[in-house]
Amino acid sequence: MKRKFTFLIFACSLCATIALQASDYVMLSPLDTTMLPLIPTKDCGGKLVRNALDKDAIWQGTQRQLARHHFSDEIIYKTMLKMYRYTHKHYASFPVSYWSQNPQGDSLLVSGRIYLPKRRYLNGIVIANHYTMTADTEVPSNMLSMESIFALKGYAVIMPDYVGYGLSRNEVHPYLHWRNAAQTAVDLLNRMPALLDYYGYSYPNDVVVTGYSQGAAVALGVVRMLEEQGETTPWIVRKLYAGAGPYDPAATYLYSVERDTMGIPAAIPLIVMGLSDAYDLGFALEDFFLDPLLSNYDEWLLSKEYSVQQINQNMGSIVMSELMTPESLDPNHPIAEMLYRVLLINSNVGYDLQSPAYFLHSIDDEVVPLLNTENLMNQMPNDDLISYDIDHYGSHMQASVPFMKYVYQDL
Repeated sequence: MKRKFTFLIFACSLCATIALQASDYVMLSPLDTTMLPLIPTKDCGGKLVRNALDKDAIWQGTQRQLARHHFSDEIIYKTMLKMYRYTHKHYASFPVSYWSQNPQGDSLLVSGRIYLPKRRYLNGIVIANHYTMTADTEVPSNMLSMESIFALKGYAVIMPDYVGYGLSRNEVHPYLHWRNAAQTAVDLLNRMPALLDYYGYSYPNDVVVTGYSQGAAVALGVVRMLEEQGETTPWIVRKLYAGAGPYDPAATYLYSVERDTMGIPAAIPLIVMGLSDAYDLGFALEDFFLDPLLSNYDEWLLSKEYSVQQINQNMGSIVMSELMTPESLDPNHPIAEMLYRVLLINSNVGYDLQSPAYFLHSIDDEVVPLLNTENLMNQMPNDDLISYDIDHYGSHMQASVPFMKYVYQDL
């Protein structure tokens, strides 16, 4: 039994997913009840799984498993199969479609996934925002996500696909455009009352928002958007949980250029072309990229068939000057200045957060520099309700384990 649950947590803590062949989406706007599955009210054995996840020893075993297998796509897939086997009986899950908008404000049909516990009283709703993904098969509507474990604690869990994936896969993903990603999350949240009422759930208007890596920056944006809506929204943010997020993308980009190193090379084309499309900047591939990225951009990025690990491997380097043109790395060049300005627009550093929050970041993070959380901490006007957990948690992916452990056990 201990070995089985070790595999379970290993899968959960990766921020990883497993492919589910879902061809139908439940339309939420308006709600199409003909597509909804039946959800039993009894949860036999759920307490055993919940208790197992509350034990620190299992998370520690997971940490060792992760380090031994280097977070490879193959081992993630295998362990997620095991996670699904031991948890899927305790919640219902289905992909959904609903109307949101693209960065320009035009209506866009988007998708996501919902997890509902069997018991009909909810402790609240968790908005879980996913980390950086580039393969469409990985995104929440197409995969079972590790955030499903929050449903074991009596929460409805909602996970939007970012624009550019799922039903909107023909769009360019507006990477690090926090307001657009937050909008898709809030629009999904606002569709929940009709769905929950149909199933007979009773629920508070409390919302928990969480995310790791890219998802952490999105999570902070979601809370900001809900706070900006003030009394016009019925939702109250109980707490924000954010781990190792690029909250200050402009400072991160300058830091990476100065060091001539990008911890996650796939982020380079995601940032440049995603923001170019979102703000209609008209960037040309040849102005920014060198081969092999220049010749393979359409195949690697626009096909939505390659994972981040695969793109990183194909790019073959983390040295930015080997991947990008000299002009694009010159802070005084017009195209570099233009990119910096839109990155600055998408910073949430300095925002006066009003909700309780927990921020985790590993000092050893090689992907998202620690300066993001440091800048956030130094410029956050109101820190009475905010806690920061900055420690030696290992690499970017290794630190996802203590982050997930904290969120799960704190719920």
